Amino acid sequence: MNDSSTAHWFCIKSKPRQEAVAARHLKNLGEVEVVFPRVRRTRRGHEKNQVVIEPLFPGYLFIKFVPEDYHGSVRSTRGVLHLVSKNGKAVEVDSQVIAELQALGPEGILSLLDAELKLGSKIKVIRGIFAGSEGEVIKLANSQKRIAVLMSLLGAEQAVELSSEDIAPLD
Repeated sequence: MNDSSTAHWFCIKSKPRQEAVAARHLKNLGEVEVVFPRVRRTRRGHEKNQVVIEPLFPGYLFIKFVPEDYHGSVRSTRGVLHLVSKNGKAVEVDSQVIAELQALGPEGILSLLDAELKLGSKIKVIRGIFAGSEGEVIKLANSQKRIAVLMSLLGAEQAVELSSEDIAPLD
């Protein structure tokens, strides 16, 4: 640490699955900044897909504080396991790393939702008898629950109707 009276960014290791609890309680400490980056993604389930928000770095969050003023308070905050340290000294996090995480927005959420399928989108079948096959969307039906896909089968292109849950967009 360069200046002992200046706030610096540090990494916090939270208790298992208590990142949000730690972030909420750390914000209540006073003059500290908390960055808790998360990711919004689609979790594919057996019966349906769910949109979930999860920690971008499971078990970790970032806090900016003056160590001399808040070190004990931070360590004893609910949900916090410990400060990430090396040789007994808390490790500072480069402010450029934090700036990139803050660029995610005020909620700190990176969105990785599946791209909306459109006519002409390239897809891959992930379930069913055509699993592993690739095709192109030629028709959207029933609010995208069923999708007609043009696939090459037995040497010819055939239109096949599939459930939207059985396909994934190709990157």
